[in-house]
Amino acid sequence: MLQVSGRESRIKHKALLMGTAPPTDSMSRSELGCDPQQLPGDPFERMCSDPEILRARKRFFMAAGLVVGLAMLATFFQMTGMWSIFGANEAEGASHLLTSSPDDPALSDEQSAQVKPSVPKPITVVESIKKLSFRAASQRNQAMTSSSEPQLALEKFLAAPSIEEKLAFVVNPKSVEQQMRDFYANHPIGVVDYQRIESEVKNGAGFIEFRVVLKDGTKKFAAVVPSPDGPRVDWASFVALGDLEWEQMRQERPQKPTLMRVLAVTATHFEGYFSDAKNLRCVELVPAGNPTASPVYGYVPSGTELDKDLDYWLRSSGGKRAPLTVKLCYSPMTKENDQVWITELVVPGWVTVAARTPQ
Repeated sequence: MLQVSGRESRIKHKALLMGTAPPTDSMSRSELGCDPQQLPGDPFERMCSDPEILRARKRFFMAAGLVVGLAMLATFFQMTGMWSIFGANEAEGASHLLTSSPDDPALSDEQSAQVKPSVPKPITVVESIKKLSFRAASQRNQAMTSSSEPQLALEKFLAAPSIEEKLAFVVNPKSVEQQMRDFYANHPIGVVDYQRIESEVKNGAGFIEFRVVLKDGTKKFAAVVPSPDGPRVDWASFVALGDLEWEQMRQERPQKPTLMRVLAVTATHFEGYFSDAKNLRCVELVPAGNPTASPVYGYVPSGTELDKDLDYWLRSSGGKRAPLTVKLCYSPMTKENDQVWITELVVPGWVTVAARTPQ
């Protein structure tokens, strides 16, 4: 059998080699002239000199060399840091294309054709690249440094032993100085011992909220607000200051709206003058500075804007007592000291200074 391969079509053909006389069944192998004969030379050397094997060997070594070369080139770029340069250039180019408009004169005709309206996928890629840049890392470090300043101001306030020293770390010191002196005339003044400080940033609140965990495990609210002199403690919310002390309010029963910082939760205490459960909302109130004090029940006419606002914030608390700053007053029609009208929701929470503090 002779196998032949064409150069152009690469199609293999097989042909049978035959003698001049047609073979018969009676002819012997010697007569046919097809006795096996040993070819000269070593079979392995003949195989190694086969052109097909030589070409396959050459292609193999070229491919192996290319792979090794690419690996060495990638290692070189990694060691010299050139990947970061290429990545930064690609990020800047992609960002420029995404943020530029097709009418931008700084773009060429070819680049203008590439500018498309904002598409979520490309923007996501660019944002992820920017997160890896040194500029983004630097901004994060600066943000971390600035976020430690409010806690430092709070720590200095807690460590101050006197009113004069505490005034240096509170917001609007001139307007609250007399309030502080009146308050500390009936309350101890000095260093506040605590275990740790827990922080929570509330977006859009205008201040940073802290929880000061005292030695006995109780938590005390503290807010640090921005001011022209830097971060300062909102002293009024820290001591849960109201226009009157809680028991003083219960005893004096003021009939004019009185500002109080409270913890509120929905209740069903409908009695006496406030027994109309269909047309009234009842809210149980306790002082922010002493949640174990005797409660006072506040009432609001149902369906009013104040009722809707209270309903929203009470639901937002998730079943817990909601911190609120409200105005309360007693009705001249009652003699009970635990039933009041809620006349105004000053602010959800206890910080009333954040809204008018320069940002």
